Amino acid sequence: MEIDPHYLPSEVSLLQQIVLQLLQAVEDKDQLLARVQHQLAQLLQYRYGQKRERIDENQLFLFAAQIIAASQRASVATSGEEPAADPSSRPDNKEKPERRGHGRKALPESLERRRVVFDLEESQRQCRQCQKPMQKIGEDVSERLEFIPASLQIIEEVRPI
Repeated sequence: MEIDPHYLPSEVSLLQQIVLQLLQAVEDKDQLLARVQHQLAQLLQYRYGQKRERIDENQLFLFAAQIIAASQRASVATSGEEPAADPSSRPDNKEKPERRGHGRKALPESLERRRVVFDLEESQRQCRQCQKPMQKIGEDVSERLEFIPASLQIIEEVRPI
């Protein structure tokens, strides 16, 4: 909304509305300025701080894109127009980011495997109450990578359950 200082409306309600809009615009710009000053202080710390805390200058351009986008949104908001809907900036965006797995990756199938089975003795395979042989219901397999000079081999250690 463009305001011409030479031709202000004489109605009090319109003047109050203009003052409220101007106060909101000033508050938005103050927030943007505070955010930019905070980012600048961080960047200066990275640039001139200790060596382990320094940042590559090429990464500074990442912040520039955010600052320019924020200033464009603020200028559009003060002009009274609705900013273009950016799905990534909306807080109600229901899409979850793709989660990457954690832990170790699976060992390659191309490596040679050697199976070592840790089985119970015959006396331990019988039920203590009825003395019937117990049935195997599954097995717990863990893999570990072992380095043997000039070759790699996977040893599967199995405990029947």
